[in-house]
Amino acid sequence: MEVLRPLDQISALERVRRSGSIRGLPTGLRSLDRLISLRKGFPLFVAGAPGHGKSIFVKQVAVNAAVRHGWRILAYMGEEGSGVDLIVDLIEMKTGKDVRAKTDSGFENSRALTDDEFLEALTWVDRHFRVICPDEVGKSEFTLERFHQIADAGHFDATILDPWNDLDHDFEKYGGREDVYLANALRDIRRRCRESGRLDIVVNHIGKISADKKTEDGRRYQGPAMPTEWAGGQTWFRRAFQMVLVYRPPAGVILEPGGDPIQEGTAWIFCQKTKPKGVGNLGKVVLRYDREAHHFVEFDEDGNEFKSWAR
Repeated sequence: MEVLRPLDQISALERVRRSGSIRGLPTGLRSLDRLISLRKGFPLFVAGAPGHGKSIFVKQVAVNAAVRHGWRILAYMGEEGSGVDLIVDLIEMKTGKDVRAKTDSGFENSRALTDDEFLEALTWVDRHFRVICPDEVGKSEFTLERFHQIADAGHFDATILDPWNDLDHDFEKYGGREDVYLANALRDIRRRCRESGRLDIVVNHIGKISADKKTEDGRRYQGPAMPTEWAGGQTWFRRAFQMVLVYRPPAGVILEPGGDPIQEGTAWIFCQKTKPKGVGNLGKVVLRYDREAHHFVEFDEDGNEFKSWAR
């Protein structure tokens, strides 16, 4: 274990002094940049209840990072269908057009990519992404260590591990204590990020699902989870660096007196914890997912829409 003498670090400290910023790179979502940044060497933890859009959000951040920063990304997304399904999603998010040439009714799809556009987009996805096929998981042990071995071999700028509970977790080694196992696993993620100079995005579920809020007219709905309500409890809050909650409020209802109805596709993005110092800020931003265009729309301070610059 290395022990640092401060005076021996003068060169590194001079670089810090003159850099002007310790924030990471932009996310490609300008309003979100006020809350978080993409800093290699540190993990980013994302959570949300089922169906609240956490995986879509992570894909948007990944595509933006590939477009803006040229990153190469390893993605395991076990709840997004097959590996081919995920590749289709990445192409559509990159281009804003549909991959499928036919509609569900069998008619020509006017929003579909041309053959040339499809091949160009596929080539781009191939340059920036590698996908761990969900169909292969379960045929052999899929542990955190195995995931890290694949990531280390590929020299990626970032990884996506979605969801966390798809891994094979060995609690017995820790006396059946999930909290002890989780504390060690999250520490290992931090170490591997630091050693590899990589950003690892880990997606978790919410442990407590309950309709604990009421709309303006008295209907019950599920509110945003606290950081201690992530699956695994307070261990995530203690061990995490950047913690992001993706929450989808119920569409079409008014949540508070005098408020406006929630628009379809609205997502509230909360930064619930931010470390190291200066990499982000606690708070909330509002995005809206445009299903036809396959990307998030943002709002400026005057309420006007502007699109992510993913393309």
